[in-house]
Amino acid sequence: MVSEEVFVDATTAAGIRFQHVNGAEGKKYLPESMVGGAGWLDYDGDGWLDLYLVQGHSDSLRAASPGVERNVLYRNRGDGTFEDVTERAGVGDRGYGCGLAVGDIDNDGDTDLYVTNFGRNTLYRNNGDGTFDDITDEAGVGCPYWSASAAFADIDGDGRLDLYVANYLLYEPGVHQACTGNPKKLPGYCHPNKYDGAPDALFLNRGDGRFVDISRQAGIAVTGRIVSKGLGVLPTDFDRDGDVDFFVANDSVPNFLWRNLGGGRFEDAALEAGVALDSEGRSEACMGIDGADVDADGHMDYLVTNFSEETDTLYLGEGDGFFRDGTHRAGLVEPTYLPLGFGVRFIDYDLDGDLDLYIARGHVIDNIEETHPGTASRYAQPDQLLANDGAGHFRDVSAESGEWFSQRLVGRAAAFADYDNDGDVDGFVVNLAQRGVLLQNRVAGAGKAHWIGLQVRGAAPTNRDGYGARVRVEAGSQRREFEVRSTASYLAANDPRAHVGLGNAGGPVERVVVTWPDGLVEEFNQLSADRYHELVRGSGKRRAK
Repeated sequence: MVSEEVFVDATTAAGIRFQHVNGAEGKKYLPESMVGGAGWLDYDGDGWLDLYLVQGHSDSLRAASPGVERNVLYRNRGDGTFEDVTERAGVGDRGYGCGLAVGDIDNDGDTDLYVTNFGRNTLYRNNGDGTFDDITDEAGVGCPYWSASAAFADIDGDGRLDLYVANYLLYEPGVHQACTGNPKKLPGYCHPNKYDGAPDALFLNRGDGRFVDISRQAGIAVTGRIVSKGLGVLPTDFDRDGDVDFFVANDSVPNFLWRNLGGGRFEDAALEAGVALDSEGRSEACMGIDGADVDADGHMDYLVTNFSEETDTLYLGEGDGFFRDGTHRAGLVEPTYLPLGFGVRFIDYDLDGDLDLYIARGHVIDNIEETHPGTASRYAQPDQLLANDGAGHFRDVSAESGEWFSQRLVGRAAAFADYDNDGDVDGFVVNLAQRGVLLQNRVAGAGKAHWIGLQVRGAAPTNRDGYGARVRVEAGSQRREFEVRSTASYLAANDPRAHVGLGNAGGPVERVVVTWPDGLVEEFNQLSADRYHELVRGSGKRRAK
């Protein structure tokens, strides 16, 4: 029984008309089943987050060539509605689109955009006047593989954002044959174990508009039948040593956890840290990924979404860079076992002070009811909302959270942001070959809970976006810590601001401590609730490390 409308479908009212296209015509080309990206960025610097949607392609056989369909940029008018400014902005990429990453690559005060495709990727530099230039070739970041998620992060502490690209499979539509490995021998999408994994890519920002491909010397450019196959990527300092690492969710092979060794070199610490496999020692079909401190013990935890009948997996941090599979302990086995997950985000949807889970659901086998008759698996599936009890145990509250969670669609990217600046976190879900949906969160508008929003703003010698900073919020007995980034979920870019629910506590937040990427620690005191604050590097009270 629905008890409260938490997320409301505001797509039509907002003026968004996005119908995803994947080009499926029965030939079972694999990219058709995996794509659909979304991201939030304030491209015009007016304080309202705009929405970029990554379109597919109507001809899967020619996926590596430009198609008819284009990506779309919607400008947020600030009144709950959006306008299509794609042509004016010059960002209507026509590749077979997958995902995106956003960040200020030149620290000039505006947000740039990187689009991943099946084939050549595209880097758009923001000109600061509402337009973008395609600088892919001069920047050297085309990356000719099937790219999935991507992330901007400063790997070497020079104040410039570098670029990590998670690539998926070495796959050629022209030599493709459908697979029939199902009980009824019907044509279907092939399992990724039929293909070699594509090597991931890492590009070092030179600061002059160009990037250097350091993938091989960094140690991340591995490929083969039983390695790689990246879909989700999360920039994170898992070992708390002050530099950014990368957790890569790989499909049906062990995950990567690239430990930053300095000097542009990385080593895979996933097996040692306990996040390569599940608790049974099995590789899982990992898609989406996010990280946060879900049990308030001061350690970062990670969740990856997986295939149907695998459960999603929660890795609980134990400190010193080690993790354990906490899926059962968190109550996530039963609610996540049957559905298939892609986009995922830890959000405090109800502003009660703990981080809940939103998961976009949808199968990859479009005829699964026919190929696997008599099972409970379905192609279209309702998204899930799982509430945190404050101690890291989750309960599925989808059925009591509004009409939206009774809708069955084929979810892929799920990107989250407070697009109306009212204090709660909203979202956009791209549904494969279906309409995209803007979800407006109504919790803050009901006036039942308080909140605070924190936008960090870096200054030299750190990157302007503050990516890689840690923000600790101390309000009463509550202690919460956040890593600043926009990349998370699946093929998505999110609001980089920290959104902190305060529950019934409407007084000022006593203390916010920011640890900047260069190690500077600053304290900000007595910040009022129910508003956003910009925390600029150098404007706080310095503290010892």
